Amino acid sequence: MQTITGGGVFTRQNINDINDNFAELQTVDVWVRPQYGNNNTADGSWDKPYATMAGVSKLLKPGLVIGLDGVLLEEFAAPVGVNNVTIIGNQVTPRQATTSGIANGGGATWLSPSGGTGSLVTLRAQGWSFINVYFNCSATAGACVKLSRSGTGDPPTDPDGSHAAFVNCRFTGANYGIEDAGGCGFVQIDQCEFFNFSGTGDTAIKNSSTAIAAPLRWVITNTTFWGNANHIVSPASRWTIKGCVFQAATTVNINFTGGVAPNFVQQNAFGIAAADFDPAGGVTGVTGDAWSNYLTDAIETGLPAN
Repeated sequence: MQTITGGGVFTRQNINDINDNFAELQTVDVWVRPQYGNNNTADGSWDKPYATMAGVSKLLKPGLVIGLDGVLLEEFAAPVGVNNVTIIGNQVTPRQATTSGIANGGGATWLSPSGGTGSLVTLRAQGWSFINVYFNCSATAGACVKLSRSGTGDPPTDPDGSHAAFVNCRFTGANYGIEDAGGCGFVQIDQCEFFNFSGTGDTAIKNSSTAIAAPLRWVITNTTFWGNANHIVSPASRWTIKGCVFQAATTVNINFTGGVAPNFVQQNAFGIAAADFDPAGGVTGVTGDAWSNYLTDAIETGLPAN
């Protein structure tokens, strides 16, 4: 930590010292700064950062905290067996920090590379956390974040992306925001935003496979969904969704078909009238759930009519 004293002329070195102190206060272990980094000469500091997540992969270990500053264009598959990694965006308000496709300084933006065809992040280990990151996946067959769980192979190719956490992140793009592929559990989503997954079949949060298990005990709080064709489609097993805002989706707002009760969907605001709060209106729960929510014309205290 650099000591900064008053008096005299404010210099570039003062600015560098302030930036270095900020980095330390954020408890970041390694920096990824795509517009300033060089994987060949990096030591992970603010001044000598890595350019990509692939570049920093050799340093990944449980408990590592990675700072992201700038605009990252990458499809990254987290290594198997490395649990409990945190990625913190150097931006309190996540934004797409580009102007006409060019990085405009700062931000913590994760975009598809030119010609990208897959997910921005594929998680194959447990306990990864993302804070203050803006995701925009343009690949029509990918997701912003894919939680993968596979029993294929010995050891499995993709053991388990469970126990992931997303705080103050924004998700937009094509296909899926967060995809659960295989049945990951204990996922936490708080103070996030999912928007403009507007193409046919696009879904903010989607379970694409229960090959290993049903997605168990997800907790989604204080999160906003708008402009999506589908908000949440998953066979939820004992989920909690509380304090969220759901603008009326084009097709599906919430569909828990195949899930396991009780799921708790309470104290959320839906842009749907009571007369349309049913499966035909894109809202489907599971018998035994506990629902109590604010609609445009009423407070709905029971399951969606079916």
